Amino acid sequence: MKARFYPVVLSLALTLVAFAANRAAAAPPAHAFVDPDTPAVAQIRLLGERTIDQLGNALILEVRRVLAKSSPALAIGMLHLKDYKLPLPAPGQPVVTAVRRTSLRVRNPANSPDAADQAALDLIMEQLQNGDDVARVLVQRVTLPGQPPEWRVYRPLAALQQCLDCHGKEAALAPGVADTLKVFFPADKAVDYKPGEWRGLIRVSIKEPAKKS
Repeated sequence: MKARFYPVVLSLALTLVAFAANRAAAAPPAHAFVDPDTPAVAQIRLLGERTIDQLGNALILEVRRVLAKSSPALAIGMLHLKDYKLPLPAPGQPVVTAVRRTSLRVRNPANSPDAADQAALDLIMEQLQNGDDVARVLVQRVTLPGQPPEWRVYRPLAALQQCLDCHGKEAALAPGVADTLKVFFPADKAVDYKPGEWRGLIRVSIKEPAKKS
């Protein structure tokens, strides 16, 4: 009986492995880019870009407000848009669920890219390296097992002149910034930028409205 049992178990195991492999091969990618000019995503893109505009303005105002009262070294721990409020959802419309910044060279490990973010960052980097026109906006559909689809709208960020006190050449950082970074962000990579240089992406995550039953 035992001699017959093992071949049956082995055969069953191989069948399950083959089934799992076929399902994995047939599974859609976890993230895929969508042409932002596609009419089907016009509403998603509009909400994403409008939110990015609002977020960008809020960030600039926060930088000005904080630097008016503190030195750049002290401001490093304050500029995180913690008080930024997500847009209120409209009935039956897509909903903004999160906003964040990410980069290939992050300062705060909490802003490290996930796989979908990494794909967006790599795409922009490839465009820059090839001398192509850099996309003004990227739209991405992200699918995770057991979760509803998430839409992401990305826009490239450039280093502005006022950013360089904390993100410029190390020798030209504002007084105290380098020492502060060593204490709070010892693995910091977000320095040595030049004015206008690509710095990363700002991303808005959006959920589709619930379908009417």
